[in-house]
Amino acid sequence: MKNTIKFLWLGYIIFLCCKLTSCSDMDDYLKYLDGVPTYTGIVDSVNFHSGDERVVFTGLLTSDPKIRQVKIFWNNRKDSLILNINRTSGVDTLFLPIPLKEGRYNFEVISFDDKGIPSITVAKTGISYGSEYKKGLYNRPIKKLEKEGNDAVIEWYNGDESSPFVKIDYEDTDGQLRTVKALTSDESTILENYKSMSLIKLQAYYLPDETAIDTFKTLVEEAVALENITHQCIMNPGDPFLRADNGSGKWGLLKDWQYTSNILNQNGNTAGGWSTDANGVIHLESKDWGGPGFTNGKIYQTITLSAGKYSLEYYSDGFGGNATSLFAIAKGSTLPDIENAEGNTLAHEIRENGGVSGNHKIYFELEDTETVTLGWTVTIPGSNTWYHINWVKLMILGL
Repeated sequence: MKNTIKFLWLGYIIFLCCKLTSCSDMDDYLKYLDGVPTYTGIVDSVNFHSGDERVVFTGLLTSDPKIRQVKIFWNNRKDSLILNINRTSGVDTLFLPIPLKEGRYNFEVISFDDKGIPSITVAKTGISYGSEYKKGLYNRPIKKLEKEGNDAVIEWYNGDESSPFVKIDYEDTDGQLRTVKALTSDESTILENYKSMSLIKLQAYYLPDETAIDTFKTLVEEAVALENITHQCIMNPGDPFLRADNGSGKWGLLKDWQYTSNILNQNGNTAGGWSTDANGVIHLESKDWGGPGFTNGKIYQTITLSAGKYSLEYYSDGFGGNATSLFAIAKGSTLPDIENAEGNTLAHEIRENGGVSGNHKIYFELEDTETVTLGWTVTIPGSNTWYHINWVKLMILGL
């Protein structure tokens, strides 16, 4: 009877071992010595850091001095690497870059002692980033880049959370190259002593996830700080416009601008082109409000500009009636009539039947230093028609 019980017990143990062995390769580490399973210590703090067409394995050996080998499996154990280990008396750090094409990978890490006894499996995921990821990277968008005094100021739109900073290279007024970093949390960046019209190079850096060990970069983007040269080039540019006469009534004469005599149609043809509205505006209107209008009345200023790319802008807070206006810049010392604008301006905008409220901007380019004339040619068709101009602005955009 005792022998029968012994054989039944032995058969149960064999059955159990076979059952466990057949379940999964994951259980190969189990060894039965006197009925107690033993296994080799695991690698601690295992991580697979994402990288640039690679994944970097890191880990720590802290507890088991018998570990002699670490195997890393992926692709359903079709691919693997072996690390031979020479343990020291302290904590050993493991670091292994694994070149891999772009994709997500499931890894298994198993350590072995000098007898080949394995540890339990440590499973982790790692990502390799490549060309497809890089195609989606973009430089942080700029809301405004303009020279202010001696400095250039960048105002940013919101940045990508995975982009910790933008690297900015620029030249200062002493000809020295400077580098600054704009953090994603920064709303603006100051480039001190920026050299006027010099190139600014911007490059955004990315860390695609919290495990990333490689930093990715966008292509370098070049920009130039725009420069408001209104007050250097244009006299009495508005906001408000100043009057030239000493009168105190609503209508007056416009200071520092040239104009044709037909716009002087107020106060017995002694004033016009300027009024006290909005604290001082260019104001064109039918005679005494209810009377006749005029054709191709001009307000203009002649200046000299060097070679470069420019924008010219003005703002109107309103109009009434059906005025037709030409806003233009032309070579020489005068403006064309509205009907002759095409081919006789560097840039222009024509607004018919009113519609002049808001901002208006034109762009032009000069290849050499030129004498140019800027301003407005306006036709007021008749009674009850008026037209305001509040300010004008000239920007240089590049050389």
